[in-house]
Parts: sequence; structure tokens; C-alpha cells
Amino acid sequence: MPDDLNAGELLEVSLKELRLRPGLSLEVQGARQGAPVHEAKFVAAIEGKGVMLTPSGTDRLKREIVLGEEYVIRGFTGQSDFTFATSALNVFTAPFAHALFAYPATVSARKVRKSMRLKTAVPATIAPRGDDNPLQVSIIDLSVSGAMILSPRSLGVIGSLFDLAFPIKIDDAGANLNIVAKLRHNTPAEDGQRKMGLSFENLSQEHKLLLNYAVGKITEENSFIIEP
Repeated sequence: MPDDLNAGELLEVSLKELRLRPGLSLEVQGARQGAPVHEAKFVAAIEGKGVMLTPSGTDRLKREIVLGEEYVIRGFTGQSDFTFATSALNVFTAPFAHALFAYPATVSARKVRKSMRLKTAVPATIAPRGDDNPLQVSIIDLSVSGAMILSPRSLGVIGSLFDLAFPIKIDDAGANLNIVAKLRHNTPAEDGQRKMGLSFENLSQEHKLLLNYAVGKITEENSFIIEP
């Protein structure tokens, strides 16, 4: 999506503009009222022809995806929420389990995060503000304005404030960042864990500089940047 898009502005864009990455988690829901929500992952798309998704569980494909029915697909690229309407074209079990949906003419997208987040795996601790018993978690993506953590359990309600601490390396010296973070969303992950989206609050200038340095190092060392 355009870099100058104002946060919160809903636009109609092409699916190609979103540059979805393989493995991106999606929600698939029938258009009829009260239809269940199914989890799926993006595989690939052929412009103007179809969108390939892998619903969870090979044995559930035929029960969950009804050919010819209308569906709504939702996702988050790392910067933008998006939604599009489509219809189920076919279901396959070979060479791998996947469903084919009609390629959408347009996608409704809203940029909700200005900063790109980068995949990473950084050990961290988190605790509600004022709590002296932090929980060990892992930062699975990071930006200069927030992070996604993988936690063994849910920690609080949306809007709660936490103390987040994690190490960064500056040349050959180590430093520990202690940041106030606000819980923005909380969703289930594999093995009973939780994915928790955090925004960083009231960052000092020093913290902003250190975060820019840390994100820059991740960019240099990894080729799997999450693109918008």
C-alpha cells in the first residue's frame, strides 16, 4: 500500500498492492450471518485468476469450504488490516491440501501501523506495571514503535500497561531495554500459547535511538522482512 497512506484511512486497493507473504495467517468466514470463522494461511495468488489458501486440517477441507459459496477473508499484513469478498472455486488434497478462491477485484485495506515490523526471536520478560514477577516470553517481531510477543498465557485486558525488558547488542557491548508497553491485541497461537501485540508508550529519545539501531541490525542480518 502507499507509504503516505494516513493511518486509519480505509481504501480500496488491489490484492497485488498488499504484497502478501506465503504463510500469512488469515480468517475465512462464510458470508451468511452466523457462519463460523476458519483459520487458514496464504499460499499464493495468480492475478485475475485465483487465491490459494491452506485451511487448517486436511480432513476438514470438504466440511469447512463449500464450493460456490461466498466468503469473507480477513488478515493483517504487519502494517495493514484487510478484508475482501470472494467465492470458493475448488478444494484439493494433492499435491498438498489447499482451497482455491476467486481473485478479488478489490480489497478493503486500512493501515493501522506506520512502522514495519521485522521477524525476530528475542528473549524478553514482561509483567504488569508494578508487578515484581515478570514472565519469560519471546519477541517474534519488532519495530521502533511496538512488538509482537509469544507468551505461555494471557496477561491482561486490551489497553493494559506492562513493563517489557529485552536485550540488544551494540557492537560488542550488551544493553537491556526496559520499555512501557500497552496491550493492543491478544490472539491464540500454537501449543496453547498467546500472540500479544504491544505498542511502546512514552519512549525516551535514547530508547528511540536504541530501537532504531536494533531494528537496523535485524534488517541487515535477515532477509525475511515482513513487507506491507
